[in-house]
Amino acid sequence: MACNNNRTLCISSSLLLISNLFYSFNAIDTITRTQFISDSENGTGTSLVSSAGNFKLGFFSPGKSRARYVGIWVNKISEHTVVWVANRETPIKNSAAGIFKIGRDGNLAIFIGNKSSTPLWSTNVSAMTLTRTSSITAKLLDSGNLVLVADDDDLNETVIWQSFDHPTDTLLPGMKFGLNRKTGLNHVITCWKSIDDPTPGEFSIQIDPRGATQLFIYKKSVPHWRAGPWNGRNLIGLPDPDIATRLQDGRDKAAAADYDRIDLVNITLVDNDNEAYIIFQPKKGALFSIIRLEPTGTSKRLIWHESLKWVKFGSSPRVFCDEYARCGTNAICNEDTLERCGCLPGFEPMYPQDWYLKCLETRRRRKKQLDECGKGDREGFVRLEAVKLPDARNSTVYGNMNLKECERECLKSCDCTGYAILDVNEGGQGCIAWYGELTDMRQYRDGHHFYLRVDAVELGNFSSANKLGRGGFGPVFKGQFANGQEIAVKRLSNDSGQVGGEEIQENTKRVVGTFGYMSPEYALGGLFSVKSDVFSFGVILLEIVSGKKNWGFYHESSSSNLLKYIWEHWRDNNALEIVDSCISNSCPVHDEVLSRRNAPESSSKGTNCSANEVTITTLNAR
Repeated sequence: MACNNNRTLCISSSLLLISNLFYSFNAIDTITRTQFISDSENGTGTSLVSSAGNFKLGFFSPGKSRARYVGIWVNKISEHTVVWVANRETPIKNSAAGIFKIGRDGNLAIFIGNKSSTPLWSTNVSAMTLTRTSSITAKLLDSGNLVLVADDDDLNETVIWQSFDHPTDTLLPGMKFGLNRKTGLNHVITCWKSIDDPTPGEFSIQIDPRGATQLFIYKKSVPHWRAGPWNGRNLIGLPDPDIATRLQDGRDKAAAADYDRIDLVNITLVDNDNEAYIIFQPKKGALFSIIRLEPTGTSKRLIWHESLKWVKFGSSPRVFCDEYARCGTNAICNEDTLERCGCLPGFEPMYPQDWYLKCLETRRRRKKQLDECGKGDREGFVRLEAVKLPDARNSTVYGNMNLKECERECLKSCDCTGYAILDVNEGGQGCIAWYGELTDMRQYRDGHHFYLRVDAVELGNFSSANKLGRGGFGPVFKGQFANGQEIAVKRLSNDSGQVGGEEIQENTKRVVGTFGYMSPEYALGGLFSVKSDVFSFGVILLEIVSGKKNWGFYHESSSSNLLKYIWEHWRDNNALEIVDSCISNSCPVHDEVLSRRNAPESSSKGTNCSANEVTITTLNAR
């Protein structure tokens, strides 16, 4: 280099050369046994950078914390986003200088100072594996995976450890997430304790392969949210359609403009004898995205947009019905209803009062046990549409059965409570059958069909779909006369809501009625039958006709109650005298119409009255 004629240019060129050499040293993606990564809080520490510059490994301090950690973060974006932490439970404190290197035993390790012999953190590769190799290197790949590679004497490379097998709070594209059935290795994503502390928090995401493979968020050991089972295209419940709609509506214009690039993701489930895992890969041209579990227990899919910010494209759980089993067992959650929770057809609250209290935490029970199990004319299946299928850990997968064959298989077992199609591709193939309680069901627009096993009565007029509510001595159903007129029909029930205190079983010894309406055989002798409700209904009709209340009735005659008063007039052929003046003055005697008074105690002759048409139908009690 000729420097005599232009000293300034010479110095500048030299500094540029030194700078390039320094950058080349800092931009390495691999270290050997003789190299290391050093820490420095002022930013002069060394690091690993993947070959295309996608990811970077080095020392960092999260948020407001002064503790130091070794981590991997996304390199080409302005927002510092850590995706993996090595020593999340053993941070470096007290401003000590950390060293990240390959130790004497061949494991990757973090030391305090270069002369320390006891690692603060290390990988767990066995000595037997390491002694068979001649050289070991650590490399940061462009996928964000840190791998420990061993070369044997024949120069064959073997990955003996990788960070993708030990995720922290983030799922990266291409990362296998699931269970190795042979080795027992389970990939579990665990949230940070807080934004300033990468210590494992109380929420985790993991695959559960029992029954049909599903994805769970746990709060400690308790299910918090669930997706699945796999329907041949996706885990049921993913992605969040409402978030996609929000983006398309243009509320986030930057993301909405690139909606097609955001959703370019392939999700694959591999489930065989060796392993069960999920993997997501962006398609060509898609924006970079990650899935992160927040300290609050919310899983978010984040997309990095050219507007230099992370855009949220889906989160779970998001609404009331997303959370696991919010309505208990044998119930279904619906965000579009006021109550949100309701029993499945053929089920009712365990305790009648819970129906009125709308107790969301109470377990549900089958309204009537299937005593005639296996007899086709005594039971059947109701198809529930657009639902999230129940927790499939108590299910069995029949990969080669069609729906009709699955129905027959379900009917063979009294424990089978329902079934659904397994794979929605190519018109549907295979099925899943559930055995036992049905948990964590919800209504949503992209849901599936579920075939629920019920008593035959649930398939007819007295099905849960026609139920309007519950009254004294039984539930009330919607009905219709032959002429099309709609009516409400009360079905008398032994396990009625007219029961007191703790006596809520069908063999109750005491029925609570209302004074003035109880039948004489019950009031005097405690005898209760299906005719008791007929007596009470008759009292109400007489009150409507007479305009007087039975309870607290008073008349100048010797009659002690309304029933005795009416009976005496009927016996003396003076029945029309009991008719309320509003009725008798407004209608001819031969075309008399019954009307219920708004003012029950009033008998004023000057009152303007309106008559409502009433149809009286004779019913046979059951």
